[in-house]
Amino acid sequence: MQIHYFALLRTATRRSRENRDPPPPTVGHLLRDLAAEYGPEFARWVLRDGALSNLAIILVDGRDVRGLQGLDTPLTADCEVSIFPPLAGG
Repeated sequence: MQIHYFALLRTATRRSRENRDPPPPTVGHLLRDLAAEYGPEFARWVLRDGALSNLAIILVDGRDVRGLQGLDTPLTADCEVSIFPPLAGG
């Protein structure tokens, strides 16, 4: 499974992408694993009280997980996950 990080998450992870093999079973497991590995700076952008932050965007194979099964969205070895922190601009 390929994971792509964008914007501030590249700073938190010190990488733009990585592979996970084997993949965790769901997006929720993935985000909790990543938060444990990369710490509170990463976690604050993607999780709020154990739930998906309503500002972060998580795509699995180009589809927003909110339109799938949220944190229960299943992952497989051939999935591509893109994680965007909250974006602001004018």
